[in-house]
Order: sequence, then structure tokens, then C-alpha cells
Amino acid sequence: MLRHTTVFAAAVILAQAILGLDVPNEPPSMAGSWQVDSRRSDAQLVTDATTDYGKTKMNVTLGFARVNGILRINDNDPTKSSVDLTIYPATSISPSIDEDGMFLSDEVASGSTLVCFRSKRVLRTPGGKRQATGNLTLIRVDRNVETTAPSEGLSEAHVDPPPLIHRTSHEVTFIFDVPAAAENEQKGGIQVSGSTTVYRENFPQMVSTAISTYWPPLIQDENCELPIARELNGGSQCTRTFRKTPGLPEAPQAANGKALHSPQNFNALVGDHLTILVHMRLMLKGSEEQPAAEN
Repeated sequence: MLRHTTVFAAAVILAQAILGLDVPNEPPSMAGSWQVDSRRSDAQLVTDATTDYGKTKMNVTLGFARVNGILRINDNDPTKSSVDLTIYPATSISPSIDEDGMFLSDEVASGSTLVCFRSKRVLRTPGGKRQATGNLTLIRVDRNVETTAPSEGLSEAHVDPPPLIHRTSHEVTFIFDVPAAAENEQKGGIQVSGSTTVYRENFPQMVSTAISTYWPPLIQDENCELPIARELNGGSQCTRTFRKTPGLPEAPQAANGKALHSPQNFNALVGDHLTILVHMRLMLKGSEEQPAAEN
């Protein structure tokens, strides 16, 4: 009886494979070196909060950031796989500081923030996801402000004090989800999402800095074309994706339009954890379409 059951089960699996019925699609291989297209990728930073004067817990988006980097995947030898990501506010196309806190631009505001992830090991899970464990490093640069008046007899030449560089790391694990092959056939690139969560008790600097940093709206995939018919008028048509922080719930209003209670206490950021969600368009290095060059 057992032999007949086994034979029948094998026949059913074979029929499903031939007809394509109820057989889950194996995630496509990501073998190769992939460049993050920063014009079509973003990092979303989410933390916990409360609303309705602390009665309701919720997650809120602190903001969206730019992300760039390289993923190198070797399924035959996982030790040769690596994930290198850089996350930074969308004040410019490229970061304003590097991992050592050195300025990459002449106009660097105090509080410039950079988040880097460098993997130590990358594994493929049974479900086809990629699990990358490594160091999440926070770099923040604050400019010193000289408040003391110069002593008499000293030169009037002003020398800016050196900036304060804060750098701290903590080990985290990113889980990357690879969509089905059919969803990835878009101009030669693939869409990959990933996430990690850090907690205040383990990495307080990361959580507090993310909350205090200004994350400006992010403009993605901006493309402006000048139609021939409008060249004489100097007009243009632009398409873009605009990502900004959604608003928090509003405090209830009385019939006269005034807040029933103090609106300042209606919402509160708790900040016990920080989740980083990355949504990346990856281009295979050496393919015909490469990510746009950064300015």
C-alpha cells in the first residue's frame, strides 16, 4: 500500500511540473555583481510611536533616504558574496561625507549623517532569500561653533575649529527578498527589497540619530524631455517619483475648530526600535543599461 501511495504522489508531482500547476517559482539566481541604481532606489526609516495621547501604538516613517552600493553574489562560494550599502539624506545625489567623516562637498551642514552596511557573510535561505550579516555603521559630523571672543593682541584671522566626528557600529542582519523572475524582467534590472531592525537598547546612537536627522523629500527617477512641438516656448515635460514623510494623525477638533486637548501631546515618538527598509533597483554590472552617473 505504501509503495502505491509513493508512486501516486510522484506521478502527481510530475504532472504538476509538466502542466505548471501549483509549483512555486524558484527565485532567480542573483549570481554576479549588481550596482544599486540610486536614481530608482530608496531607504525608508521607520520607528515606533503612539497616538491618541499614548492610547494607541503605531509605526511611523521618519523619512526616505538615498541608497547606493554594490551586491556581489556567488552561489557556489558564499564566502565570495558581499553586500555594501550606503544610506544618506536626499539633500544631494551623492553623500556629503565619507565613512571617515571627511567632507566631500564644500557645503556640508552640521549634523551631516551617513549610514553604511558592510557584510561579513551572505547566505541563501531555503526560501531563496539572501541573509546578509555585517556591521551597520553610523557616521555623523557636527561643526564646532566658536563662542569665545578673541583675546586682545591676537590675529583677527578666523580659523574654523575642526568638526566633531561621531562614528559607531553594531552588527545587524539584512534579509533581502528576491521577486519571481517574471517581476524582474524590467529593462534588464531587478527589484530587490530588504530590511533590518535595530533596538535602542543595543544601538541607541542609531535610533536617536535617525529620529533627530532631517530627511528631506526624495525625488526618484526624474526624467525631463523637451518635446519638439514646445521647443520654441522653452517648455518641458518631467516625470518623477516623489517620496516624503506622511503626516501624523491630527488631534481631534471641537465643534468650534479648536483642539480638544493640547495637540502637542497627541502624537509622540517612542523610538524603541528603528527599521530600515531598502527598495532597490539593481543593474547587473556590464549590462547595456547602467545606473545614471552621479553628479
